[in-house]
Amino acid sequence: VNPGFEPGSARMRQAALTTSSSFSTFFASDDEAPLTVDNMSRGHAAVKGWVETIRHAILHRGITLLDTAPWYGHGTSEITIGYALSDLLVHEDGAVGESRIHRSSIVTNTKVGRYEADPKLQFDFTYDATMNSVQRSLRRCCCRYFDVIQIHDPEFATSLSELKDETIPALVECRRKGWCKAIGITGYPLAVQHELLVSCNMNSDDTVFDQSLVYCHNNLHDMSLYDDQAFLWPNEMGRMSFAECCQKGNVKLMAAAPLSMGLLTCSGPPSWHPASQALRQACASAAQLCESQEVDIASLALLYALSQQEVGCVLLGMKDIQQVNVAADLALRFDGIDLSKCRSSILDTVLTSTEKSVLERLLDRTVGPFANVWSSGEFRWDGVAEAKKHWALVESLKNG
Repeated sequence: VNPGFEPGSARMRQAALTTSSSFSTFFASDDEAPLTVDNMSRGHAAVKGWVETIRHAILHRGITLLDTAPWYGHGTSEITIGYALSDLLVHEDGAVGESRIHRSSIVTNTKVGRYEADPKLQFDFTYDATMNSVQRSLRRCCCRYFDVIQIHDPEFATSLSELKDETIPALVECRRKGWCKAIGITGYPLAVQHELLVSCNMNSDDTVFDQSLVYCHNNLHDMSLYDDQAFLWPNEMGRMSFAECCQKGNVKLMAAAPLSMGLLTCSGPPSWHPASQALRQACASAAQLCESQEVDIASLALLYALSQQEVGCVLLGMKDIQQVNVAADLALRFDGIDLSKCRSSILDTVLTSTEKSVLERLLDRTVGPFANVWSSGEFRWDGVAEAKKHWALVESLKNG
C-alpha cells in the first residue's frame, strides 16, 4: 500500500500516518459554520491551512498517504487535496521545483458509495453513480489515477447482491481503465467485510479486493480486529481473527481511527458518535486517569495502535501542522525498533515508565476503566444496527 516501505518497518510507522476527514468540518464544534463545496475557496483561511498542512506532512515529515472520500466534508476533503497536489506534483512537462514531488512517491485513496448529508441521498451503490463518482474524484483531487478506490460503508447497501451486481463491476472497470491501481473495502462491521471478501475473492477467477480498511477496531477499548476469533476462511482449519483472514487471503490490511473518532481524546467525541453512554463514560474515565498522571490519552492511544505489527498502515486524521508534528514525533519513537517482536515487547521499548504504568491500569480487565464495557460487550457498537437506523430514518422522511 505504501510503495518503498516494507511492512513492519519502523519507517513505515511514520509513513503510514495520514490526513483524511480532517479537511472538513466533520469534527468541528456544533456552533462552527460548516464549510461546503459551494462556499469554500482556495483563499479561505481554513482551506489555506489544510493545504499547508498537507505540504508540511509530505515534504517535511515523511508522510506518504492521503486518504479521502466524497463523504468527507461532502467534497471539501477531496478538493483540498486537489489544491495541494496541484502545487506539489511534478508538471507534465517534467519541470521539477524545490517543492515538487513525483506522483509515484505518494499514495492517494478515495471511496465510493457514500456522498451527501441528506439521508435520502447519502448512499448510492449503483454502477452509474460509482463511475461518475470516480471521475468527479479524479477531477477534484487533480489526479490521473488513485492508488486505491474503496467501497465506503458497504453495510449500508440494500443487499450484498447490489454490491456484486453494481458497485464491484464498476470498480473492476475503473481498475481496467487505469483510474485506480487497486480496489478496497472499508466499513465498521468486520463481519460484513468478511462476507464480501469470501464471496468475491474466493468465488471469482480474478481477485476483486486488494485491500481492507477497518476503523475503530485497533484501539485501547476495542482490539477485536485481532481478538475476535469468529471468522472462517476457505480451505483453512478453525476460526480465526479478521486480521488473520486478510493475511490468508493476501488482502492488505489498514486500520483507521486509533483515537476511536474522538472517544480517546481529552475533549471527547462529537455529538453524532454512535458509541453508547457506557462506552463514552469509560473513555472519559480513561482520559481522566491519563490526565491525573500527566499522560495525554491521544498520544498513548496512537502509540498503542502503532505497536500492532499485524497492520501495515495506521490512518490518523490530522487537521493542522501541530497535529502532524505531534503524530510524526510519536511515530518516530519506533525508529530502530524490531517490529517483528510481540506487542508487549514493542511497547516496553517505545513507552516511558509513566506511560507503561498508565497503560497497564487502562488495560486492567478487572478494575480498569474499560472493565465493565468489556464484560457487557459495549466496548463497540453495532454497525449493522446503525445501518438499519439510517434506512428507517429514510423511510420515515419519505413518508413525511
